[in-house]
Amino acid sequence: MKTIVVNNQKGGVGKTMLAIHLAWFLAEEAATRILFVDLDPQANASHTLAAERQGGLSSALFFGPDLTLQGLPGVTVLRADDKLHNVDGLLNEAIPAMAKRFAALKDQFDYCVIDTPPTWGGRNFAALLVTDLVISPIDLEDYSLLGIGKLRKQIKLVEDQARGGRRIDFLGLLPSRFVSTSPRQRENLKTLLTQGGTSLMFDGVLTQRQGYAEAVSLKAPVWTIKKKAAQDAAKEIRGVLGTIKGRLSAAVAA
Repeated sequence: MKTIVVNNQKGGVGKTMLAIHLAWFLAEEAATRILFVDLDPQANASHTLAAERQGGLSSALFFGPDLTLQGLPGVTVLRADDKLHNVDGLLNEAIPAMAKRFAALKDQFDYCVIDTPPTWGGRNFAALLVTDLVISPIDLEDYSLLGIGKLRKQIKLVEDQARGGRRIDFLGLLPSRFVSTSPRQRENLKTLLTQGGTSLMFDGVLTQRQGYAEAVSLKAPVWTIKKKAAQDAAKEIRGVLGTIKGRLSAAVAA
């Protein structure tokens, strides 16, 4: 099983929308087994994926008896619940337990997508501890850009202190909810490319489109909606998701 974490220390950047669409996209390949772990107690992803196969509560990764799941084709969801709030108060027990239980699931699934909360804490730490890859959707407003350096430091912290130096493949920053008519956002994108270097930038942009909001509301992939706005969004996001899948496949082969 190869694992990707969708992470950003700020809400409202399209993180959950990207994560759920990635799970749906990966599940299009016949017989592929996807595990979706929702670590955000707001449970937005769990709500949107309510029609998918339910595997239990994500807090069971941290607390209680060992978690037993049978990997089946399609998407299996570990849904968020209020017990996730207890992780930060019990880090010394909860984090090692999560790593052990998560490792036991690796033979049951082909891919795992983890949606994370928008604030740093034990659940984000645990997600980075077990992941292979990370992608970070960001919007291009000034306050969002301030958190980029913090995210890289957090990834480095987990690599050095908890993974024994084992590297996390950082796919980069994915500009999301991009308003192409905004001079400020265009300038911020240019600044990212200039100062951050293309190695920090994901190959793609998700623009602000009504189709994405409609897809989440309907609990369905945007490419299944027939309206033109949704189809324009579908073409855009499938290009991004195809690139992510390619990186995941490369990680599998490595």
